[in-house]
Amino acid sequence: MKIIFDPEVTEELKEEIRSLVEEAEIDKKCPECGAQEIYVALLGRILDVKCYECGHSFLEIEMETEEGE
Repeated sequence: MKIIFDPEVTEELKEEIRSLVEEAEIDKKCPECGAQEIYVALLGRILDVKCYECGHSFLEIEMETEEGE
């Protein structure tokens, strides 16, 4: 599956996010429309993973922050 990142997702987070998406074992295609691209956006502390075509939500992950952030 191809991952498309929101422009607000920093380069340093992309590799970590790729690992999280792989660990979540998301299917190779969307169960709703069959698309093979997902869109990842960071909304505050929530990582939102959706189908790029239809918006079907695969998962949301709350990101931890380090002390002082």
